[in-house]
Amino acid sequence: MHRSFRLLSSFLLWLGVTVFGILMLNILISIAARYLGIRIANIDWVEETSRFLFIWISFLGAALAVERMVHIRIDFFAHLFPPRARLALEILVYLAMVVFAVVMTYEGAVVALRAGDRSPVLLIPMSYAYLALPVSGVAIILFALRILVGLVARFARGEGFVEAGTAPAGIEVE
Repeated sequence: MHRSFRLLSSFLLWLGVTVFGILMLNILISIAARYLGIRIANIDWVEETSRFLFIWISFLGAALAVERMVHIRIDFFAHLFPPRARLALEILVYLAMVVFAVVMTYEGAVVALRAGDRSPVLLIPMSYAYLALPVSGVAIILFALRILVGLVARFARGEGFVEAGTAPAGIEVE
């Protein structure tokens, strides 16, 4: 099971790196063409491609942030709680994250399947851009459930919240 999560994480990371590289190359072409005065017949494809790639990189990054437990959080009030209550709050946060990811995955799949329109310049199906939601949603669900299982196990053992810098939620840190 641990190997499967590591493979999924590696796949998402390399997919994100590839998408980011293509995005940077895409933007570089646009900048070079404008700066050097190179006339490209239709440079509008650069903007549209960049938009699609940015959508994908954002959602892939969100899934990886959940996997590494580095998503944005406001924990001012959580620090006011004792460790056991903070662990319970963390469990609630991850439960909410799973529920949100399930809704995002379902609705994203519905939108991707129903999308019959094509992009204005490239004329590719818009469902390719919309697929970022269910793909990242499934990854978020898997990663969040894994973390949630570790949190619930800690809570069941009577333990409290793990402070930053230590092993998160009973999950091995490499």
